[in-house]
Amino acid sequence: MSEAFAAVVAAHQAAHARSLELRALFTRIADDELRHGQLAWDLHAWLWDRLTPAQQAAVGELQARALLDLPGNSRGAAAATPRELGWPGPDHAARMAELFARRLRDAAGLAA
Repeated sequence: MSEAFAAVVAAHQAAHARSLELRALFTRIADDELRHGQLAWDLHAWLWDRLTPAQQAAVGELQARALLDLPGNSRGAAAATPRELGWPGPDHAARMAELFARRLRDAAGLAA
């Protein structure tokens, strides 16, 4: 999940960083993070059926907790990151994370 959201943030940075050099760098980073995120979900799908029902429940709980924590964590990271790097402001970062988490929960059938 974190790799996928990192791709979202890097894409935002690619559009909002103050310099052309940073925008180009964050475009490459966003592409790389997107590949990492896809690899993580591919591994998740492959490993899921190898888990016991109890293990699946435990992983599901951890995923749900991570999604609940994402907006607050994103708000804090945004507050600590210089604006010239293209991060969204803290409130915007939290809203992005909330939307990401909601869509991921819907797509993956995760509990809210």
